[in-house]
Amino acid sequence: MGKDASELLNRVDDLPPLPAVAAKVMSMAEDDKTSAMDLAGVLATDQALTAKLIRISNSAYYGFARRISTVREAVVMLGFKQVRQVSVGASMMNAFKRNGVDDGFDLDLFWGHSVAVAVASEALARKTLGAKPEDAFTAGILHDIGRLVLRQVMPQEFARAVAIARSGDLPLHDAEFETTGYQHDEIGQALGERWKFPGHLVDAVRCHHDGSLTAAADGLAGVVSQSNQLMLHYGLFCGYDMDIGEVPVLSTELEQVETACGGIDRVLAKAFSFIESASGTPDKWYAKAS
Repeated sequence: MGKDASELLNRVDDLPPLPAVAAKVMSMAEDDKTSAMDLAGVLATDQALTAKLIRISNSAYYGFARRISTVREAVVMLGFKQVRQVSVGASMMNAFKRNGVDDGFDLDLFWGHSVAVAVASEALARKTLGAKPEDAFTAGILHDIGRLVLRQVMPQEFARAVAIARSGDLPLHDAEFETTGYQHDEIGQALGERWKFPGHLVDAVRCHHDGSLTAAADGLAGVVSQSNQLMLHYGLFCGYDMDIGEVPVLSTELEQVETACGGIDRVLAKAFSFIESASGTPDKWYAKAS
């Protein structure tokens, strides 16, 4: 248990709010009375998000045969919950800006890891019926969000943690606790509560490092935890890339997770496609995935 994460958030003057349109979309997607026209009308108030939604809808991520040219078409083709996951994912990529500090932590690789976990979580949820696929994607996108808060608030301590992780001495989440006294999963939980995310999404963010959870037994939290474990197994770390040498043999459990996701190469290809459509071609990508 780390220091009180809520107290840390109270000390942050420039903590970004959840983008207004994304917050509205989150709530509308849960309301059975919402029509496609209602949702399209709200999305249309954010021109940048509208453009991203249409780009992602037409990307290889979805692979629709027909071209989508309006927000309403995107809502009809993707469905409310899919639109929510795209809107929240695309919005979050712009909520936290680059800080210009060379601390060995790269934002492109942060989102690379986050979206890869989201893609794997969505596929695992669909295969195992452990959670709603659209919830799994959203939780995957958000699972490490507390890390960006920690980086913003305690940059020197965070830089030391990254250096420790890159040396191979400790995983980054352990190194963070050693240098800052905070756990990024607990910060993510507090942030999700502040942003009024649904409880099951907050729980998944809080538990994503709990290796005892499984998709079959623990629902959404297990889906995200196992997807995160799979990415870390392959050295697809959050915010940095390093040569881990020969990838060890997957455990039987993680082998089943990878099979359910369609293979690590497919996960990474879909993640790259989503990021490219949402925020442009990343400057950095995992060397082992090239």
